[in-house]
Amino acid sequence: MVSNTTTRGSRRALMSSHHHLLLLSGVASLMPAVTNAFISTNQHHSNNYHQLTTSIHRRSVHLPKRNSFQLSSSSSSSSDEEQPTNSVTGPIYEMTNDDNNNNTPPPKIKLFTKEGCTLCDKVKDILSEIRTDYPHSLYAVDITDDDKQVWFDKYKYDIPVLHMEDVYWTKHRLTKEEAIQGIEEAVSAGGEFECRKGEPDAGRLEH
Repeated sequence: MVSNTTTRGSRRALMSSHHHLLLLSGVASLMPAVTNAFISTNQHHSNNYHQLTTSIHRRSVHLPKRNSFQLSSSSSSSSDEEQPTNSVTGPIYEMTNDDNNNNTPPPKIKLFTKEGCTLCDKVKDILSEIRTDYPHSLYAVDITDDDKQVWFDKYKYDIPVLHMEDVYWTKHRLTKEEAIQGIEEAVSAGGEFECRKGEPDAGRLEH
């Protein structure tokens, strides 16, 4: 009995050992295929990467620098702030004796203004609208010019300010009726115009 038991144990051990050998043999037989598949996959990814980098290089593709847009905008804003404003001093339109029915010099009106004054633009539109029927010349005086400091000190809070024949006429706004009345007065007086009351003078009030 002992001999039989020992024999069975030996057989079981031999069968188990043989089974393990078969498993190891199967795994070993699969190793070349697995290794080849791994190498093939790596080569495929390597080829794709090489193609991608080559394509980017050929097309000259470059990533933008970080914050390049913000830097560009900031530089542009700084440049805009440093640019001086343009003077608007000069004739807006001029009319001669031939434009006037009675062959007399048309009244001269000065508009004290500065660049970007929207109320001044409205006054210009009113005067321009009636200049054919009520001839006059219109000149702009930019109070922000270096040589207009006197006018800046007086009118800096009140533009638009208008002068008729070099004397104060009105400020802030102008209706078509007021414009016609002022021009007719200057024409009938032969170029003379009575200075109106209420001329602004900010500099005097600040001292």
